[in-house]
Amino acid sequence: MNSLKRNSMILTTAVCFACALSSSPAFAEDDLFTSLDTNADGVISKTEAKAHSTLSEMFDMVDTNADGFISESEFASSGLPY
Repeated sequence: MNSLKRNSMILTTAVCFACALSSSPAFAEDDLFTSLDTNADGVISKTEAKAHSTLSEMFDMVDTNADGFISESEFASSGLPY
């Protein structure tokens, strides 16, 4: 196999792998957090959480430090379906 064909196959495999990773639940969770954090301040407020019914209902439980905001780590630890 010549090097051009081999490099092409490696590149194709890498692209397929990247596509598979980007559709995994971990990436979906990040995308949901980002989409809910509409003002991009790094946290989800009660107002922002209203866009997701389950998160809105469980806001106080997910906000483990009771500061009135859900951080990325609190969101990731929540175990909520996205």
